Amino acid sequence: MQGITKTENHTQSWPSDGLESVSMCPVCESDRRELLHQGLTDRVFFCAPGEWSMYECGACASAYLDPRPTAESIGLAYLQYFTHDGVESAAPDGFMQKLRQRLANGYLNYRFGAQTYPASVLGVLVAGLMPNKRATIDAGMRNLPIAKAGARLLDMGCGNGAFLLRARNAGWEVVGVDFDAKAVEVARAQGLDVRLGGIDNLEPFVEQFDVITMSHVIEHVHHPLEVLRVCYKLLKPGGFLWLETPNIASEGHQLFGANWRGLEPPRHLVLFTLEAMRETLKKAGFVDMEVQAYRPLCAGIFSSSKAVAEGIGPFLESREGVSPEVLRNAEQVARYDPDRREFITIKTWKL
Repeated sequence: MQGITKTENHTQSWPSDGLESVSMCPVCESDRRELLHQGLTDRVFFCAPGEWSMYECGACASAYLDPRPTAESIGLAYLQYFTHDGVESAAPDGFMQKLRQRLANGYLNYRFGAQTYPASVLGVLVAGLMPNKRATIDAGMRNLPIAKAGARLLDMGCGNGAFLLRARNAGWEVVGVDFDAKAVEVARAQGLDVRLGGIDNLEPFVEQFDVITMSHVIEHVHHPLEVLRVCYKLLKPGGFLWLETPNIASEGHQLFGANWRGLEPPRHLVLFTLEAMRETLKKAGFVDMEVQAYRPLCAGIFSSSKAVAEGIGPFLESREGVSPEVLRNAEQVARYDPDRREFITIKTWKL
């Protein structure tokens, strides 16, 4: 990522009046816990001051910061963030890159009803022969069905609107919400209906949606169960929520510990296990939960984690790289055990 300037902000303290204690787990409300990490700093965007402690819940095994930034002060952690950049779509350079784009576009048009060109129908056949690539494209489109006429989609934490543009191209009527004023400005400049603030700014039963998506958002919110309950109310009967979030029980966290890319303090306030995520969704009213298909994630997350360990930030290449054997073993575990994948990716429905 361009534009990230490394500063030693952890040598400064977070404003004392911008902190709140967390006496109970934000996921299950248990007060049983153990210290998991201490002295965590912002080694991703290098903009948030302070050092942070993370605890593991003794009941549900989720992890959370204590103390943590208040809702009023958390903006200090987003002074530099990737959603402030515009949506770029660089033209492919070279024959093979152009061919890959044509094939991917052909699959997108067939599978999701997109209108993306140039495209080749051969992409459908190639996707059938490459399940990992197909699962990666499907996840990028958040496993949407083909949109029916008038189908509405809400993206919570939509950032600069990159996904909303893809969904709109596939025929969805799209709405986004985000707390970040800079990101909202970028999204609106592209003609998108994006509201500044949280999901509570939308009135259930007045605005209703067929699909709500939350990509790497739930870990940023102070009260995850309350947010999921509002999502449930905003969905039409039969609608679904698509959610993805880092998995604290992943192989990457086991291997890299405090250097794992998924921690990202203090922006990530709470991190779930798959089982804790399921239980929280049940409490919010959701049913028929479906873990999405495996896709290879370890190479990217492990490389980013190595770079974090080296102090250069996850958007630069690690000087040492990750052992191919370590990657193979981790991907093998992730393929067959969703509880240990880098991300929790789940669809769940409202009856």
